[in-house]
Order: sequence, then C-alpha cells, then structure tokens
Amino acid sequence: MNRLCKWNRMGLFFLALAAGVLPFAVPDVCADALREGLALCGGPLLLSLFPFLVVSRLLIQCPESDFLALPFRPVAWCIGIRAPCAARVLCIGFLGGFAPAASAAAQAVRNGQLTAEEADALLPACVCSGPSFVVLTVGQNLLDSTELGILLFIAQIGANYLTAALLNRFTEKHLPTSRTIEREPPVPPRLDVILADAAMTYCKLCGFILFFRMLAAGAGVLLPAGAGTLCAILLEVCSGCDLASRTGRWGSILCCAALSVQGLSVLLQVRTICPAELTLRPLYRARVLHLPLSLAIFYLLLPGGETDVFSTLPERVLLMRRVPVDCALLVFAGCCMAACALRHAICQVEQKPGAINAGGCCINSKTLL
Repeated sequence: MNRLCKWNRMGLFFLALAAGVLPFAVPDVCADALREGLALCGGPLLLSLFPFLVVSRLLIQCPESDFLALPFRPVAWCIGIRAPCAARVLCIGFLGGFAPAASAAAQAVRNGQLTAEEADALLPACVCSGPSFVVLTVGQNLLDSTELGILLFIAQIGANYLTAALLNRFTEKHLPTSRTIEREPPVPPRLDVILADAAMTYCKLCGFILFFRMLAAGAGVLLPAGAGTLCAILLEVCSGCDLASRTGRWGSILCCAALSVQGLSVLLQVRTICPAELTLRPLYRARVLHLPLSLAIFYLLLPGGETDVFSTLPERVLLMRRVPVDCALLVFAGCCMAACALRHAICQVEQKPGAINAGGCCINSKTLL
C-alpha cells in the first residue's frame, strides 16, 4: 500500500511538473491545444455527450426502455449479469459512449438496480468512444474513410463484449445468478435536478479534456515523433487519434490502439462519475486484454488481403496476406470451446476428493493454467 501511494505521488508530481513547464516551453502549442479543446467542448462534444448524460439518467429509471435494450440482453447474460437494468446500461454505452454509460451504471447502483460488483463487471463492456466520435471524427475527418470508422467502432465494441465476458468467466469472484433482495423503486428525481447534475458532470469532463489535451500536444512537440504519439495515446484519446492518423500507413492501426487504451483522461473521468463503491479494478484489467483483441478484430475486418508477388510468377497468381475472416473465426471459436472444455474437466477433477496426479500432487487449476 505504501509503495502504491509512493507511485501515485510520483505520478502526480510529474503531471504537475509537465503542466507547469509546458506553457513556458511551447506556449503557442499549448494555447492552440486549449483553443481546440474549448472548440471541441463547445461544438461536437456538446452535441454528442451532454444530451446523452440527460438521457442516461432518464432511461435508467424507466422500465419501458427495456424494449429498446432488448438486443443487448443476451450480451448481458453472456457477461454474467441477469439484472434487467444491465441491458439498459449496455444500450446507453453503445449509443453514447463511456460517460453516459458510467453515469447510468452509477445511477443504477444508487437506486439499487445493480450491485457494485455487477456494475464493476459491466463497465468493461461499456467504456468506449461513442459511434459519432469514432465514425465521423476519427473515420471521416481524420482517416478520410467512413468505412474505416465503422470498422473501428465494430472492433472496439466487439472487443468490449468479449473482454467483459472473458473476465467474468475466469475471475475467482463469480456474480450472483439470482437477486434475492429487491429494493423498492425510488421516487424519480425532478427534471431540474437531472439537468443540473448533467451540466456539472459535463463541466468536469471538459476540464479533464482541456488538461490532458494540453499535455498531449506539448508532448507531441517536445518528444520524438513515435514517443509523442505514444504519449498522446496514453493521455487523451482525441489527441492520440489525431497524431496517430498522421503516421501514414499505420494510421488506422494506431487509431484502433488509441480507442482501445482510451487514455488516462477517460479513466479519470469514469472514476469521477462513478461512486466510491465501484472499485473499477475489472475495468483496469480489461484495458490490457482489450488492446490485442481490438487490434485482431480490426485487422480481420480490414478490406483487401491480396498483394502482388514476384514477377517470375504468372500474372494470375496472388498471395494472400492472411487467412479469410470466416476461417479465422472458426479457429477462434474452436480455441474457445477447447479452453472451456479444459476448464470444465479441471473443475470436475478438483471436485473429486483425493484426486491426485501421477506424481502424487493435487491438481490445481490455478497452478496448471
């Protein structure tokens, strides 16, 4: 615990040092980054985020919204959450992104519709960038391809659901399958309270965006090209995607990585929105698993796959860069079934008393896996 506090203090010290030095080292760059951040907060972000902050608070308390969230109910079941409210949170995250989803999950915990453990397990499937930002801003504006933006969003949301399901499957602490205690539905808050809370939450989120956008812009100028892009990806998703799109042929792959990492700014915004009962530990673990999954899905979805070979071969001979998508998905499904069968067999062996291996040692799934 003391070592963790020490690292936290060191990280805060370096952030304070960078925030104090950058305005003097590169004042023009920092000023431009802050102006762009204000334009973002007063323009596209205001339209794509603030209404959903209000909508999330309203929909999470309306049982009638279960009809809209019906396609997301199987996803919630795969993650391991049977509460009816879980599908609503997933629907809000799919449409509005991480901030409305975190707000909906926090409201569900306060109302007793979700437990803190269920909300923690649900957040890895909800923390993502909204479709308006991924498709329009990243795909159409930065990469000049709406198709790439759609593929990026599919890869991001698919990796979200797979990561949340895998974390729940292999975690030691399983979620309850039935809810024995049901609280009485609370009285819906007044509309003025909802609007005031949404406005305060939006102002806090804009503060994070301005601060980390200034740090990312300054790092992109002072550090080498590759290090500056990496630093921006780790700090703030908007600046990370902006710098990643300028890297040439690797622009779409690096944008996918930036959308997967989400940056320190997004994680702190989620921490600000969510109550203290949520530890967010599954969300932090999910970021490590989400990156390779999203990159693999995006690579499989990329159009093309053929390239010319040496001139000594006939003109009709083409070399495939990778296996077809359907074959790759079949191999992935086979690996998943094999892993589940192996885990089921190990659990059956562990449940038998005195089950030992040939060497006389007890079989333990933790040491074996």
